[in-house]
Amino acid sequence: MDKNIFIERVARVAVENYDKYKILPSLVIAQAILESGWGEKAIENNIFGIKATSSWKGRVAIRKTREWDGKKFITVEAKFRAYDSIEDSIMDYLNLVGRAKRYERVKGAGDYKEAARLVYEAGYATDPQYANKLIDIIEARKLYQYDTLIKPISSWAVDAWNWAKEMGITDGTNPKAYMTREEGVTMLYRLYKLINDS
Repeated sequence: MDKNIFIERVARVAVENYDKYKILPSLVIAQAILESGWGEKAIENNIFGIKATSSWKGRVAIRKTREWDGKKFITVEAKFRAYDSIEDSIMDYLNLVGRAKRYERVKGAGDYKEAARLVYEAGYATDPQYANKLIDIIEARKLYQYDTLIKPISSWAVDAWNWAKEMGITDGTNPKAYMTREEGVTMLYRLYKLINDS
């Protein structure tokens, strides 16, 4: 899969579900990249390397994996959760990290560096360099830009946004999304018509 397409596919689900789970999109995307090698090493669409414990009731895939035993990496056989789609994998990851008590501090992390450190400290991975690897991926691919999409509309903008919706200047969807040139011109045209027709 193309790397940009992979990023956008994960980002869309992460951004759309931020309000529910409070996990920074940059962290979600970086973990998906690191755990699955850009989706190329995903086990049955499991792009986060989530193991299947006794509480998992879905499909399972058994694979060999490298684990850090405290002194060195060793190869072990492990059970992994299996999914019908990448999107199912992302939603399960968000549900796991967003609801499990051990990841409580990851929710609402102030920035991607804090999120990466906290997810490692919570025991997501055994690699002692895990947080640094996530940060390197985020910074190399500028994944922090996706975190700006989840910030709430500032209080001063709420009135302006509501006014623009009422006046028909915008359709009111995706208030935090980037605007295309076409959308910008359309909004300017609607504003022009509003001023000149009144």
